[in-house]
Amino acid sequence: MAAPSALVLKCESCGVEGPHRVLRGKVGGKDEIVFEGIVKCSACSAVRSVTTREPKPLEVPLIVSWMDRSVRQLIEMGPAEVVVVGEELPLAEGRAVVTAIEVEGKRVHQAKASEVDTIWAKRADKVWVAFSVNMANRTVARRILAAPDEEFVVGDIVDLGRDRVLVHRISGKGPCPPPTSSGCTAGSCGRGPRSEVVPPDPAGRG
Repeated sequence: MAAPSALVLKCESCGVEGPHRVLRGKVGGKDEIVFEGIVKCSACSAVRSVTTREPKPLEVPLIVSWMDRSVRQLIEMGPAEVVVVGEELPLAEGRAVVTAIEVEGKRVHQAKASEVDTIWAKRADKVWVAFSVNMANRTVARRILAAPDEEFVVGDIVDLGRDRVLVHRISGKGPCPPPTSSGCTAGSCGRGPRSEVVPPDPAGRG
């Protein structure tokens, strides 16, 4: 393992806790990560030798649900790191929200990584947004994938694949304002935007 370029340490000379540039050093250890080397304080430029130790990260089983399938993978965590239902976890692609934690066959609200058997989570970087589209004398249900913080506003024109629609009403949930609201994020849209098909431009501009 390569030595880090910097460490956050408390300086013995000036007492400031902050980044120290690694001038040289090595990393080793079997049961823990041990760094031995020379560092320079970014606050007062004092140079000293240090030895630091930290537990090696664990690979915790993680099952991530996305649309109609679940994917089993491993996530690295520090042994003392606490996992909590409802918190977000970074993934290689996007992020996920923890929905359940299993410890010794039981579901718990939180636990240390060293105690966890399996973490269940669902992708949080994309959400389904439902649309009710008025098409002459009938209403058609459609949906699209959007980022949770993507905002829909009354008056927006949205591309739903075969149709482009004009948003004229929005129903929300949670922190989103009531149906009379003029805007709502994808993550807080309830029954979704009400919309109507945009007629073709007679000039051929779409």
